[in-house]
Amino acid sequence: MQQYHDPGAQVAAQQGLQRSPQWSNVEREHLRFEPTCMACGSTDNLQVHHVLPFHFCILLGRPELELDQRNLITLCEGTDNHHLLLGHLDDWPSYNQDVRSDVAGPFNGMTGDSIRANPAWQAKERQRPPVWEQMSDNEKAAFRLLMDTLYPPEVATVSTQVTTPEGTTVSTQVTAPQGATVSTQVTTPEGTTISTQATTPGGTETE
Repeated sequence: MQQYHDPGAQVAAQQGLQRSPQWSNVEREHLRFEPTCMACGSTDNLQVHHVLPFHFCILLGRPELELDQRNLITLCEGTDNHHLLLGHLDDWPSYNQDVRSDVAGPFNGMTGDSIRANPAWQAKERQRPPVWEQMSDNEKAAFRLLMDTLYPPEVATVSTQVTTPEGTTVSTQVTAPQGATVSTQVTTPEGTTISTQATTPGGTETE
């Protein structure tokens, strides 16, 4: 059974952010191919969890990661609350970048009480990442690098053709992240400089 509690949206709202209108569709799609909690196998009180919090992703220039399946994992709430304990290390505004390996390895199948009593989890909880309001500029830069390392931007190539006033046709190709708008300048054989703008295919709107 799917629960309607949405702590991620509540945390994001504190930064003036809202979920994408496409989130509910992405959430349903994810639950179709990952329909149980990855920590315990439960089918009750499921949440589709962002490995890296979506409000961090938006604030640091990767809004598409809110809807990127690579950044999603199914966890349960309820009695054991693996979503809170393993996804957020017992603090909703924080996160656990190692959640995939944690649910597959040391904490797989453990109850909430057993997790809380586990020295390894206690160490992780003490060292959990800072929340957004407490992050330094260096920590934000490190998080941006983490995003790009774990989930490299997906790129696409767009071709443009422009015809100069002299009648010459000039073609260009630009590779950029999917859905990005890129500007280029082309200098023709006649010495004319022409500016062009194009949007690469793909990508997901997160307005």
